[in-house]
Amino acid sequence: MSTFPSSTPASVRESRDLAGKVALVIGGSRNMGAAFAGDLAARGATTVITYAGDDAAAERTLAALEKHGGAAEAVRSDATVSADVETLFRGVVERHGRIDIVVHVPGAVIKKPLADFTDEDFDHLIDRNTRSAFHTLRATARHIADGGRCVVLSTTLTSVMTGPYGVYSGSKAAVERMVLAAAKELGGRGVTVNAVAPGPVDDSFYRGAETPESMAAASQHSPRGRLGAPEDIVPVVGFLVGEGAGWVSGQTVRANGAMF
Repeated sequence: MSTFPSSTPASVRESRDLAGKVALVIGGSRNMGAAFAGDLAARGATTVITYAGDDAAAERTLAALEKHGGAAEAVRSDATVSADVETLFRGVVERHGRIDIVVHVPGAVIKKPLADFTDEDFDHLIDRNTRSAFHTLRATARHIADGGRCVVLSTTLTSVMTGPYGVYSGSKAAVERMVLAAAKELGGRGVTVNAVAPGPVDDSFYRGAETPESMAAASQHSPRGRLGAPEDIVPVVGFLVGEGAGWVSGQTVRANGAMF
């Protein structure tokens, strides 16, 4: 069974505008990561996905990517480990000749008031959200081809910064500042670097951090009357990695259906 949305618009699926490109999706085996990888593969890119430990999910997603007829690869790699990320990027360049597109997905949510946060909670969020993005952005700066595209997931909650999501939001706010710095540093090479900040997306990642009651409450705050879905975010990332987004860089695009 495919792990990325079958509802990707036909105009996107049938376009081969990324043929000849090599795309690397960090955390691309499940949820939004798999959706992004599916779009890239459908558009003709050689698509490499990474995963931290779920072999079965990686195998399912890889099989789905290969149905698009292009080269695809799944690599076990931990984005929180500096050496893993550097080895990953070097390996992709060695095997495929270049890296044109990088999409960074990994993250974690801990929902607690500030007073209840432990040191271990804080370290976990910094590792999963901030450090992992730093490792990817640094490796991107070292290895991406001229004219490349990099997109890092953030969160709409950085614009809210209140309640039990405060520390989580802070860990993602740092990512947005690093994205801006990378965009300025790499702009002279024609490389764009942007963040995409979804609102709540109804997938296994979000469901694992919330209760059914809190998910229902979030839906009631949405003008659309529902949470987001991976296929709502795919076209946003898809635009930013395409040729038409060459003058968009250093931005955080908040894709949340006007929820916030």
